[in-house]
Amino acid sequence: MDLKGKLRKGMSIFGHDNREYGRIDRFDDDYVYSGERRIPVSAFERMDSDRLYVGQQGSRYFETAGNMQTQRGGMQTEGEIRVPVMEERLNVGKQAVEMGEVEITKDVETEQVNIPVELRREEVTVNRVDVPDRPIAAGDVDTAFEEGTIRVPVRGEEAIVQKEAVVTGEVVVNREQTSDRQTISDTIRKERVDVDENYARDRASFEEHFAGRRSGLGARADTRTFADAEPNYRAGYAAAHDERFAGRSFEDAEPDLRRTHGQGHSWEELREEVREGWTRARGR
Repeated sequence: MDLKGKLRKGMSIFGHDNREYGRIDRFDDDYVYSGERRIPVSAFERMDSDRLYVGQQGSRYFETAGNMQTQRGGMQTEGEIRVPVMEERLNVGKQAVEMGEVEITKDVETEQVNIPVELRREEVTVNRVDVPDRPIAAGDVDTAFEEGTIRVPVRGEEAIVQKEAVVTGEVVVNREQTSDRQTISDTIRKERVDVDENYARDRASFEEHFAGRRSGLGARADTRTFADAEPNYRAGYAAAHDERFAGRSFEDAEPDLRRTHGQGHSWEELREEVREGWTRARGR
């Protein structure tokens, strides 16, 4: 069941029998936490309003040592000890880092520029001109016969040089985002739990099952003993407790079991014994 984006703190958790187990204290992508319990998201079968329901297998996450009752072969047994099985998971995140830079260098160059300009100036020509005699004007009497220098300004144009900084172009740097797919590899640890204690309790029933099968094996029954068949019962029993197969039926898990336990043997010879171990471990 896909619960991504649907979980909320405070939602009530119920079992398949409508028994209320508690409320969600916190959660992440893989687990829901209620008190000291951590329940895989995959254990939930449905959601109704603010209620989450675990399946029959999911109810075991709320059982406690001392009051747990597990159905085994039609009998109630008490006092089982729950051993948490842990594993590591690899979480890969992303962060922005500086992977390099583009360096743009600006150099200053000097260049001799020649600009032609036309300048005007006055040129002075002094000429003596004879004129007919005339009386001295009254205004010139006071200055007549005085020595001195007469200055006549000569005007012209000169070039004025100014420098102006102007923008003649631009360098445009474009940055585009691209993505690369990478595979991150690391080593994670998993805990595997032996179920020898429970298996020992059911071992006698497996011997009875094998004895019953021998009567139908004909002449071949003389060549096989329970010691030959026991690894098959044990393999099915262990697989039923394996978290990889949680919530899956035997038929659904059978292809994986066949690849794991059927190497070098005919699967048809092993199947009934593996299935019997699986079925009894799941409480029929």
